[in-house]
Amino acid sequence: MKKNRDVIFFRDFLFLKEKWKCVVRCCVLLFCLLPSTVVVAQHQKVTIDVKDVGVQEVFRSINEQTGLDFVYGALQLRELGTVTLHLKDVTVEKVLSELFTGTPFEYKFEMKSIVIKKREEKQVVKNVVLSGVVTDERGNPLPGVTVSVKKLSFGTATDKDGKYKLSVPKVDDKLVIVFSFIGMETVEVKYTGKDVINVEMKENVAELEEVLVQTGYQTIDPRKNTSAVTTIKAEDIITPGLQTIDQMLEGYVPGMVFMQNTGQIGAAPRLRVRGTSTVLGSQEPLWVIDGIVQENPVNVDPSQINDLDFVNLLGNAISGLNPEDIEQIDVLKDASATAIYGARAGNGVIVITTKKGKAGPPTLSYSVSGTYTRRPYYTDRAVNVMNSMERIDFSRELIAKQTVYPTIQTWVGYEGAIRKYYAGEISFDEFQKEVGYYERVNTDWFDLLMQNSFSHKHTLSLSGGTDKTKYYASVGYSDMKGAMRREKNKLYSVSLKVDVTHKRFDMHFDLKGNVGEKRYTPSDVGVTEYAYNTTRAFPAYTESGDYWYYARIGGEVTSYYQLFNILNEVENSTQDIDSHGMTFTGTLGYRIFEPLKFAMTLSYSLDDTQQDIWHGEDSYYCRKLKSTQPDGKENLSYNKLPVGGELQEKHTRRNAYTLRGQLNFNKYLDADQDHLIVAALGGEMSSNKYKGLEQTYRGFLKDRGLQMAEIDLKTYIGYASWLQTAEAKGIRSDQLTNMISGYFTVSYSYKDYGTLNFNTRVDASNKFGSRANDKFLPIWSVSGRLNLKESFLAGVRGVNTLALRASFGYQGNMLDSETVETIIKRGTHNQYFNEYASSIYKFPNPLLKWEKISSVNTTLDFAFFKNKIRGSVSYYYKKTRDAFLNKRISEINGITAYVVNKGTLTNRGLELALNFTPINTFGGGSKDGFRWNFDPQFGQVINKLINKAINSGKNQSLRDEDNITYSDYLNGKVEVVGRPLNSFFSYRFAGLDSKDGRPMFSGTEVNYTVNGEEVLDEAGKVIKNKDRYANMTKEQVFLEVMDYSGCRVPKLQGGVRNTFSYRGFTLAVNLSYSIGSKIRLLKMYPNVAAENGTLAPQPMENVRREFLKRWKNPGDELYTNVPGIISDAEFVKSLTSGWWRKETYSFGTNIWQMYDYSDVRVVSGNYLKIQSLSLRYNIPSKWCNRFFLKSAYMSFSGTNLYTLSAKALKGQDPSTQTGSSTKIAQSVRPTYSFSLNVTF
Repeated sequence: MKKNRDVIFFRDFLFLKEKWKCVVRCCVLLFCLLPSTVVVAQHQKVTIDVKDVGVQEVFRSINEQTGLDFVYGALQLRELGTVTLHLKDVTVEKVLSELFTGTPFEYKFEMKSIVIKKREEKQVVKNVVLSGVVTDERGNPLPGVTVSVKKLSFGTATDKDGKYKLSVPKVDDKLVIVFSFIGMETVEVKYTGKDVINVEMKENVAELEEVLVQTGYQTIDPRKNTSAVTTIKAEDIITPGLQTIDQMLEGYVPGMVFMQNTGQIGAAPRLRVRGTSTVLGSQEPLWVIDGIVQENPVNVDPSQINDLDFVNLLGNAISGLNPEDIEQIDVLKDASATAIYGARAGNGVIVITTKKGKAGPPTLSYSVSGTYTRRPYYTDRAVNVMNSMERIDFSRELIAKQTVYPTIQTWVGYEGAIRKYYAGEISFDEFQKEVGYYERVNTDWFDLLMQNSFSHKHTLSLSGGTDKTKYYASVGYSDMKGAMRREKNKLYSVSLKVDVTHKRFDMHFDLKGNVGEKRYTPSDVGVTEYAYNTTRAFPAYTESGDYWYYARIGGEVTSYYQLFNILNEVENSTQDIDSHGMTFTGTLGYRIFEPLKFAMTLSYSLDDTQQDIWHGEDSYYCRKLKSTQPDGKENLSYNKLPVGGELQEKHTRRNAYTLRGQLNFNKYLDADQDHLIVAALGGEMSSNKYKGLEQTYRGFLKDRGLQMAEIDLKTYIGYASWLQTAEAKGIRSDQLTNMISGYFTVSYSYKDYGTLNFNTRVDASNKFGSRANDKFLPIWSVSGRLNLKESFLAGVRGVNTLALRASFGYQGNMLDSETVETIIKRGTHNQYFNEYASSIYKFPNPLLKWEKISSVNTTLDFAFFKNKIRGSVSYYYKKTRDAFLNKRISEINGITAYVVNKGTLTNRGLELALNFTPINTFGGGSKDGFRWNFDPQFGQVINKLINKAINSGKNQSLRDEDNITYSDYLNGKVEVVGRPLNSFFSYRFAGLDSKDGRPMFSGTEVNYTVNGEEVLDEAGKVIKNKDRYANMTKEQVFLEVMDYSGCRVPKLQGGVRNTFSYRGFTLAVNLSYSIGSKIRLLKMYPNVAAENGTLAPQPMENVRREFLKRWKNPGDELYTNVPGIISDAEFVKSLTSGWWRKETYSFGTNIWQMYDYSDVRVVSGNYLKIQSLSLRYNIPSKWCNRFFLKSAYMSFSGTNLYTLSAKALKGQDPSTQTGSSTKIAQSVRPTYSFSLNVTF
């Protein structure tokens, strides 16, 4: 809109009539003389003598006397009315000063003109000084309460007496003063003109408002969260006796199953979030650190990761992260929470947010902890084996029953002594003396092979900054010693985080690095298994203190016996895993305008892992490769290691980058801030590359400068032949996965009443399908939240929170190992064809599609009676379609199996998490009082996880007939319709034979029987099982002799936590439980085979104490299920007498193997464990001040203190030890720790 202004010029400017050159010259001259011109103009003198005239008359008089022009708005000057001036011989400035003093106008000299304009009105803001006292409900003053003005950047904090003083501008009458304090309900007070405002704050035990949900892409107010997310503060779960954060999650996350199959240090546990959503793909959740997806440092095949018996000592994606650097963990469970991560998030996402700097003076913190780890003892319940005297008595009974050892050449212990006596090599007195020695020796293999260890951890951190720049830096060192001798796990870590805000820009820089050094004894040595299974009735040392050796069968081709001593093996064998990793992440944000912000993130990661497995020249392992003959001569044809030892090198290098651009929009749509829109739109490119090399060196001289020995290849034919194998030449691998993605998320919130959310992401990968619609997978979710308390129950007392959440969406999964193109493996030169040879490594799989996972979630959040009772209940249902399965095909195609989209999986369950605060006498600012927090996690107790394949038929496998064996059913490796994954079957134990105590099994009888009676055919003849089974499929036969035993994965897991606080002391007792799994007892006949020729154990083997209750006489079968000892002749027959052994549907090896895999050897895997117990003391401030400390605390804690489990386990650790494994794992060991944390 234009305004009319009457601008009056009293003189035309002469320079406008001149030529252009004159204009330029005048302008230059005017520019040079400008300062002096202005000064001269305002000091010219004039005489003004007027009465009751308009100001224009004054301007005209000045113009006539000085030639100065006036520029002004004529309409504005009417406000001045008429003026009277009597001034003689004064300056122009004096006249103007007299004229405009006290008016709303001002003047300014501009060259030879005077500009008159109205003054800009400066608002006079009056400051209001507010003051008062903040107390809790008991009247105790609250220090440190934040006092701020709503919508303004003014604030302060209360002092030690709860007093505050705040000066704020009174811009209007709508000032709202906000009082906030951790653990207290926020109070808002409207300013009504009173400058003294005293406030009483009520305690909020839940503190939910203080914990924001971190998804990696966004930060969400929990009152507006629509997804299934469990948020945990790291400081609440950090335990000194544990090294990595994943080990600390046990029992804290409803719906997450925690499985640990060994007690070795550095081993990664297995986590399952809301069941298993894939069969062939990795079943582990996705790890995210500060918004960046993490991958494992070594690309272990998913089939190994999913194997419940595989011990992962290489670590996982977060093994190098110091738990002390972690601020918060968010477990994303449903599609609404995980959809934004796309195809990699089908198994859930665990988001880790690390610590960052806070504004304020520098803060230096140091934490140290020392941990004592207790080794296994033979007196432990878990070690149910015979001592030396019991073992000698057992052998004495075997010999008394004329048991013979026809093929055994390792004559030690009682068997060796009596053999020498029968052979006349020693007298009876010498025999008695030797046997007495063996009875008393009682060798403690656990003491020799294991240790009570001491570990320690240190973290030094520095943080601080201003409101513009914040920083956090830390260095950490961890030196963990295992229960096995020489076992260690060292970790060096560093973290640096800088956050900078400058005008419209914000920058974030994050650098994390780690160096790991691990040492183990190679698994082929089998230290734990040796301690369990080796008789205590022979020594480890000779009387002179040297190693005591015994003969043990060896050789890859020959059966030559070699000398063995377990201590020598440990001394001459190592497995070293050295790793280092680094991740740099930089984010640059720019605020385009107030609600719209753009951020660009670049992250680069590098991991390098070197694994060296060494066996020395003096080890039994290398003696087997030498194949030295009993007479000491060399067998040149079979000798594959003439000199030196063997070194296996496995090197893996990982490089990855992520580039992400994201637009963030966050704006209230109205002045009252009722309608809020939060949205994000972004794109992402990521690449992950593994390069590996595996190579074996023989002739390695570790003690001679790490050199390789020179070996005559013409002489040592066996070694020369081995050099042509792939393991000697080296196996190189290269795996590259590229992805490009786009994502969008938007949410709408109305006040605090409710929120609606929509997420979507599109992932593109070249791993799938030749058709365009198979290469792209759109993933999306919709979710909502209704805060019932704010919407409908605002006035209801006793209800603090009541909210309903619901979501539906799709997730996805893919296999990195698959391709749409043929992959040719180029081989080396072929000596037979005299040319280079190649083979097909991967056939194209153009029809393979993504696994699609649909997910439904509903959650009710509640808090009652001032948050004394709070929790949430959730129901979820997940269904995986087009699940990847292996289909067996003819070998004529060059491969035996093919991946297809065939399976369907479902998971559903109920989660209920509760927290009670029965007693709380603490005031907000008082440290005197008592509080009891009780968190039973009932949601995890009644969590029902169902994971079954949907198809027709009962107990039918999804595999083809020719791709299934009875071992798959026994070991839980087969996918069965209507059963969970990892379900296993067992032979139906039918009791012991009353004649000799041998085990019997239903379905193995020669004649078909039902309830003990033989079944006849139509002709009246007895039906033979052999004839029946011939008309059945293998699977049907297996199910005739086996029954479903259960699932190795528990259905229910969780924790019960009790915390007692009194003054500066806090006692925390955490119990964890597992319900619903089944496990096998450890094998009683692990080495029974035809070549041994006897049921008796090998002389060097120990025997489980269960044999003490074995069948001995007819009638014992009524009281025991432990088989008796049968004669050698009958034993040899039992190994081959099974009528089914040579049939195509063979379902067992022998009755002794069947006994170990029978249902009588299956027990409940349920347990209740004292996971941790800790006592913490916060050192009083007055004591800290004496030592110039800001704060300090110390604590004593213990982990894995006691496990209550089924009596039938006889002490066997239900979490780590199972008869399904080929080896006995080390049980989880109890630890006892002391820690100290000080802050300067």
